[in-house]
Amino acid sequence: MKNIFKIFLAFGLLVFVSACDSLDLDEIAINPNSVTPENADINLVMNNILIELGDLTDEVSDETMPYVRMAAMTGGDRYDNQDAPNNFDFTWSLAYAQIIPDCNTVITLANDAGLTRHSGIANIVKAYTMMTMVDLFGNVPYSQAFQGTDQQNPAIDNGADVYAAALGLLEKAIADLNNASGEVSNDIFYDGDETKWIKLANSLKLRYFVNTRLVNGDATAQINALISANNMISAADEDFAFQYGTTRANPDSRHPYYADGYEVGGPSWYMSNHAMWMHWGETFTEDPRLRYYYYRQDCDETDEDFFTLNCQELPYPTHFPAGLPWCTASSDFGDPAMKYTGYWGRDHGNDDGIPPDDLKRTAWGLYPAGGKFDADDCMCQFEDADMDGEPDNPNDCANVSNMGTDGGGGAGIQPIIMSSFVNFLRAEAALTLGTADDARAQLEAGVKNSIAKVTSFSSIADVDPAFEPDQTAIDDYVTEVLNKFDNADDDGKLDLIMKQYMVAAQGNGLEIYNGYRRTCKPSNLQPLRLADQGEFPRTMWYPANFVNRNSDPNAKQKDNLTVTTFWDTNPAGCAK
Repeated sequence: MKNIFKIFLAFGLLVFVSACDSLDLDEIAINPNSVTPENADINLVMNNILIELGDLTDEVSDETMPYVRMAAMTGGDRYDNQDAPNNFDFTWSLAYAQIIPDCNTVITLANDAGLTRHSGIANIVKAYTMMTMVDLFGNVPYSQAFQGTDQQNPAIDNGADVYAAALGLLEKAIADLNNASGEVSNDIFYDGDETKWIKLANSLKLRYFVNTRLVNGDATAQINALISANNMISAADEDFAFQYGTTRANPDSRHPYYADGYEVGGPSWYMSNHAMWMHWGETFTEDPRLRYYYYRQDCDETDEDFFTLNCQELPYPTHFPAGLPWCTASSDFGDPAMKYTGYWGRDHGNDDGIPPDDLKRTAWGLYPAGGKFDADDCMCQFEDADMDGEPDNPNDCANVSNMGTDGGGGAGIQPIIMSSFVNFLRAEAALTLGTADDARAQLEAGVKNSIAKVTSFSSIADVDPAFEPDQTAIDDYVTEVLNKFDNADDDGKLDLIMKQYMVAAQGNGLEIYNGYRRTCKPSNLQPLRLADQGEFPRTMWYPANFVNRNSDPNAKQKDNLTVTTFWDTNPAGCAK
């Protein structure tokens, strides 16, 4: 889903890869009005980079969330037909024809003018984008890319080399920002605060070392050095997240999930039954984030016809482990007073046609989409205790397609690197590498930081205090998580860390896609509906606009999706 909150800048790119199929190079070469790095406004280009980064992270999350059950996988019934190569054209072009070339432009201008704050930020964004391309596709072009018409068919580089180059950019960025000069006029992330950008760079280094720990014998020492320096993201005001606005048009600055579901016609998304169920199905204590993450449009799952909810007539799949959700997250049509009724999503790999359920399916909630807080207690929207002929709670469990007037108005975020993410990475490293951190303490901090971030969204919309989690509810949930950790073996401890990471990463699929391939956890995820699962994608298809336009003999499509990226050395079948 493409974010339409953009600043359109008309300037020519001196750097190009064959993936870019939307630029006429001859026209650019002879057009004297084309803006070049020599006459570009560095702050405008920088602003465009930061907005493009929001687009990239949104797009990458949209593509990866379904595979790890953070959103329903509805594009196919097997892993190999969920996506086609052309599904990744936009992501590839955004990275290779927009973000990285724009970063190169800023770096060139900044180096010439001594604007180290600009070059530092641009190097961080470039490094993150390069690592993202490796994480998604494995081996990708880099050394021969961005050479304009001199090289229109760049060869593919080993992902390890691209990752190493990205790490070098992070080191360069930290050096520049430690000697920051120049003012970035519109830093929409950190308002020009170089200390926060340095913390982000160090957090990305942590992410690098954790992601490569299976192939990097120095990872423990490298992570310990970061822990000792104590200069990574650790608080909510340091979170790296793209902030959306509430403007409805010209441009639409709202979160894409809000613009999709809260206008007319109902949401196009299906929530993952498994993801919703995790908030109560694996704990006795309700997750305090539940009502912020999901908004139920229809709390009554009973008496639905076969066409609207056909799975309720089907038997529980024999290849499903007992206890997992089936058909809806609530999975109990016989009890209309069930506490969790109305969590209407889809099972993993349910690619059935679209019935008339747009105004029934569960919508994105207040976090991260800026939607509505769910303030409904089971079936009370149908009750009429005061006998006035009107339901007691008419404003909840109702459809959200009201021309963008509901909830937070779309003022959500695209989470990229949050303080809780850093905690979970540190917990994983402590458990698997024996670093200087305490895994339990980092797990606790991650859960608490996530809950605090999510519940802070109460400030952007009306939240019924009767349903807002109090400190006792939060403490009870954290205590249950920690008790499970204390009573688990090391394998179970890692599983719990990765499950909590998944729950905290709502809206960011890439971090969990990486973690799932890296650890083979969380375990006990809902299988595909088909017993014939196919192979889980260890990397994605190369985009069609790269393969079809690049004549380099190595730039060819993968035979299958079992091809791994360099840092994933886990055995076949480890991720399912």
